[in-house]
Amino acid sequence: MFFSFHILFLTTLLIVVTGLLLWSLIKGIRGGWLATILFGGCCIGLLFHQAYWQVRGGGNVALTQFKRNHDSRPPIREDLRGKRGRLLDRNGHLLAGPAAEGKWGHLAPLGPSAFHVIGYDIKGRGTTGLERVFASKMWGVLPPSGLSDFLQTPTPSDVSLTLDCRLQRLAYDLLDGRRGAVVVLNPRTGEVLALVSSPAPEESNLLVAERDRKNTPMFNRATQGLYPPGSVFKIFSAALALEKGKGGRYVCPSKGWAPGAYTRPIRDTHPQQDGVPIPIEKAFAESSNIWFAKSTLACGWKAVDDAVARSGFREGITLASSGSYSLGTRAGVVPELYAAPNRIAYLGFGQGDLLLTPVHIAAMTATIANDGLYAPLQLEYGKKSALKRVWSRPVAKRVQDLMKHSVLKGTSRGISLSEVSVCGKTGTAENSGRDHAWFTCFAPADAPEIVITVLVENGGYGATAALPIAKELLQNWAINRKR
Repeated sequence: MFFSFHILFLTTLLIVVTGLLLWSLIKGIRGGWLATILFGGCCIGLLFHQAYWQVRGGGNVALTQFKRNHDSRPPIREDLRGKRGRLLDRNGHLLAGPAAEGKWGHLAPLGPSAFHVIGYDIKGRGTTGLERVFASKMWGVLPPSGLSDFLQTPTPSDVSLTLDCRLQRLAYDLLDGRRGAVVVLNPRTGEVLALVSSPAPEESNLLVAERDRKNTPMFNRATQGLYPPGSVFKIFSAALALEKGKGGRYVCPSKGWAPGAYTRPIRDTHPQQDGVPIPIEKAFAESSNIWFAKSTLACGWKAVDDAVARSGFREGITLASSGSYSLGTRAGVVPELYAAPNRIAYLGFGQGDLLLTPVHIAAMTATIANDGLYAPLQLEYGKKSALKRVWSRPVAKRVQDLMKHSVLKGTSRGISLSEVSVCGKTGTAENSGRDHAWFTCFAPADAPEIVITVLVENGGYGATAALPIAKELLQNWAINRKR
């Protein structure tokens, strides 16, 4: 951008000066005096323009990288080589650093497992991910904030991230090449411990990856993938029903129930006994679609819409930002509700036109784990943000109990561990192809420290495809936590 503006300015100045000279020749002496004055003004403008880049250019990452790439003077190129900070994980392990021997690019020890979050720094292709977001800090070329800053030499610095390289690599390996995503958070602080999208390419084979239309390894499924959340969304619906006093008993017919005329009947995977109303504990544990459709409909569309707005489902989630660059998610897609009973009912169990990213589901789970308080998600270590109240503490505690009951006696039984108590929810989301598999959980149950959300595209049942990944991650975390 800066280079384009520079060329445009000089080209325009050249055209103006040429026009003035021609005009002075045509108009004679009087025109010559006017042309001289205007020409002098253009020269002054050129001097100001040059002075601006001499002073402010040191705070522009693009200019620094441009000089590094195109300046052929040996002393300058030698001075720029390797003068860049590193990206480190929360324990000081290297995630990205300058390439060896002054070559262009970076070292990325985690390879494909952190490709989408760390990004790349490739000559001719530019910079992406956190490499782009924190480029200014790593180059030490932050824009000056005062006159004294102009005299200071840029000082490259390292950037510490919240990521845990051990969990990042393990999560990627557990997906084993399947299309999907894993998000790991600390619910109390909002720190992102792992952000994985699979499959991911090797930096040396980006052209091949771009042509892979089937697996789309260049696509970040964790932040940019929009999926129907299915039954994991019942965490939200349960909180809403409890908040509005609609968490009572509902009859769930074994042959299904239609929320309105000309609508497809909603059915349960585990049919209930006809004519017998069931409580929220049983509905959540056995993941009853009909119960959550009825309870959400009973809350009314305005209450649903208000809770959706509080939860930020229609907004993107910023994970890291520095200067004018940021890394975040796409906004979720939530249908306009109004008084449409079928839309409200289908949203209650995470279907219909509802689409969210894996990060949105992890944030929703973290909010419940944190007693109804949302801690803004972040990838930069040590960054503090104000908490936001989404659900009351009593409501969040009730939903925590429901998720714990689901692990003890419901569809999430497979996540039960001896090392740590877990609260979780499975999800199997219908889509045009094979169902997507979801699982989201937090632990320990009484004092949550970690949230794990897993999505496996077209994986089938959440309990068989997504839950085992979360279980092994959680087990590994629990073992290392004791050390």
